[in-house]
Amino acid sequence: MRHSIVAAALLACAASAQAKITATAHDAVARPGQPVELRAKFERASWLRWDMKDELVEFTVAGQVTSARTDRDGMARVRVNANVAPGIYDFSARIPRKPRAMLARGRIFVLDPARPIAVVDIDGTLSDLHSWLVPFWGKRAKTFPGAPRVVQALARNHQILYLTARDDVHDRRTRLFLNRHRFPDGPIVFNDRGLTTKQERQQFRGKHHATYKLAELQRLQALGFTLRLGIGDKETDAFAYEGAAIPSYIHTNKQLPAPSVTFISYVQLEQRLIADGVLQTGGGLVASFPSPN
Repeated sequence: MRHSIVAAALLACAASAQAKITATAHDAVARPGQPVELRAKFERASWLRWDMKDELVEFTVAGQVTSARTDRDGMARVRVNANVAPGIYDFSARIPRKPRAMLARGRIFVLDPARPIAVVDIDGTLSDLHSWLVPFWGKRAKTFPGAPRVVQALARNHQILYLTARDDVHDRRTRLFLNRHRFPDGPIVFNDRGLTTKQERQQFRGKHHATYKLAELQRLQALGFTLRLGIGDKETDAFAYEGAAIPSYIHTNKQLPAPSVTFISYVQLEQRLIADGVLQTGGGLVASFPSPN
């Protein structure tokens, strides 16, 4: 028995060594003229995802190359200056000693500080699919009736930022879901779940998502952005939005204490946003795209 366990461990290590390398570049959010942190994570995609530690990574932005090494979580970080006008800019990251490894491609969202941000959750808020099913059918998940239309309407006068408790391993299927239902483009901020550190392990438990989201909101506020409102579906979302002192709209049939506002349909949310002066009638709403079947 002992020999079989050792053999299995050796086989797992061998498989890890030969496994395909996956690379995920995180969306970066910046103000014009301020430094911004770029992040890219590298893992070996075997039956377990093994973080690639202490690897040299080259980041390329507008033809300029900056290097950093991955930490124990497989994450490499560099800081660059966003001396550009508001807009969306591409960057890439790669491990130069592994030329056949996947290239991580990411985007820098240089947001206009004069335009407020609407923060939107995904699971249970836009995606009508149990979170544990996301790895299997996340990109094909249904959305709630009216959700794309309301978020499109918000995008007329707000910058949309998606703040989710999903791990970045779901990056591609999350973007496919949002694109499929014609949700407005915007940076997606993912959670960091893993087994390496205590903070990562905590994020497997939903109760810790509140502190993670609040920290991300406060980071945006520290950059000087105005957060106009937050839309979510859980008490942890309400905790984060209320902690950041922004109006909180929660998709639930539960009774939550004020100041959070609850809604059970996007028609109801739309009416409340109009009553609160966030949306306007008579041309303030955009026409909806048909949702795919």
